[in-house]
Amino acid sequence: MSDILWMCLELLANISQSFLCIHFILNSFNYKCRFLNSRTTHLIGVICLTAIITILNRITIYEGLLGLIYVLFYIFFSMLFLYGSLLKKIFISILANTVMIGTAALTANVLFAIFKNDPIIIYTEHSFERFLFMVTGIGLFGYVLAILTKFTSRTKESLNAKEWALILSVLAISSLIIGAIHIVILNGDTDRSNIILLTASEVGIIFINILCLSITSSLNETHKREESLLFDKKRNEYSQRYAESIKEQYDQTRRLRHDMKQYAASMAALIKGKKYDAAEEFAEKQAETLSSVETVVNVENDFMNAILNTKLTLAKTKGIDVICSVERDISGIEDIDLCNLLGNLLDNAICAAEKCDLESRLVEVKISAVGSRVIILVKNSIPCSVLKYNPELCSTKPTSEEHGFGVKTIKSIAEKYNGKVDFFEEGLTFICLAELYREHVNLT
Repeated sequence: MSDILWMCLELLANISQSFLCIHFILNSFNYKCRFLNSRTTHLIGVICLTAIITILNRITIYEGLLGLIYVLFYIFFSMLFLYGSLLKKIFISILANTVMIGTAALTANVLFAIFKNDPIIIYTEHSFERFLFMVTGIGLFGYVLAILTKFTSRTKESLNAKEWALILSVLAISSLIIGAIHIVILNGDTDRSNIILLTASEVGIIFINILCLSITSSLNETHKREESLLFDKKRNEYSQRYAESIKEQYDQTRRLRHDMKQYAASMAALIKGKKYDAAEEFAEKQAETLSSVETVVNVENDFMNAILNTKLTLAKTKGIDVICSVERDISGIEDIDLCNLLGNLLDNAICAAEKCDLESRLVEVKISAVGSRVIILVKNSIPCSVLKYNPELCSTKPTSEEHGFGVKTIKSIAEKYNGKVDFFEEGLTFICLAELYREHVNLT
């Protein structure tokens, strides 16, 4: 074959390898691109990676440590163009490079054993072995990436630090080992009889990586299921709690109606008997009784009334000033989700405000509907900065196992309605802003 034809084949191989690799990276993040559409992002990635591969192939026969350039490019590309956590981007970058190194080394070593040629021939000479190496290597590379995509596209951002540390360390060590084995083979430091053994070692390392990824993914799914069950348990507890609260308020209203009848009769008797001092004293006692069971808000929703009145009345008993503004039409959000969200937000707000000096205690709640969005704003006074000393908002309660899911519950409910939650501070005021998108709401 002519040199020009071989240059075209080499370029085509580089483009194919780049296409498969960039497709794998994009697919691992479900093609969630930042500011360009997926096709444009894919094209930019393929062009840049093809240029890098072509340049490195001109510089050296086998990249070795220079292969780290690929990892750095993948990280830079994913950071620039894709949404997702930094740890997952590093993981996908190292994984893509490990697969590239592993499949190329495995293909080359098998061909060494079959044709019994000098290893350098497959990398340098324009021969049938070289052509077979390119076709087989790219095919195997694409096949392995297709299998791994089933795991990586499902791998959520919820992996904890230990899980990320495990898979990243295994991948990094495996890449170094495979690279070292292949360098030994290329340098001719071993006879042909040991090439098969070294190749088998590479296969074993690749298998260990796939097994590690599978086990980590499985453990993560189990952890998420357990967490989901705990969320459901908390959800049911809130449902039962506020159903009981509604019943208590209903019974309380019935008692008040009965007491008011007795009150009217007693007042009439006292006034009729001209016992005005006794009537005045009796009226003052009744006013105190009524104020202790007053309704703070009424939004014509039993669940919302229950959660808001229960929590805000509790805040008042703790000497906390309460400001509440709620729109009555908050349709499109399930009652139990609103109760869970507000219950956790107000529990945290009351707990923090209670720690302040009596004259500065404040909790403010504002719930508004703007088009398809429901915006929930909860403010509370704090004695000192919370985010400075506890940026992750971890529970500080003694029974953290029981109470550590407040922030997670708030975020999970926001995600359920394709919304978001922001926590920030303004001076000694802690603010939570939750934005939810309502379902099946007629805005006309």
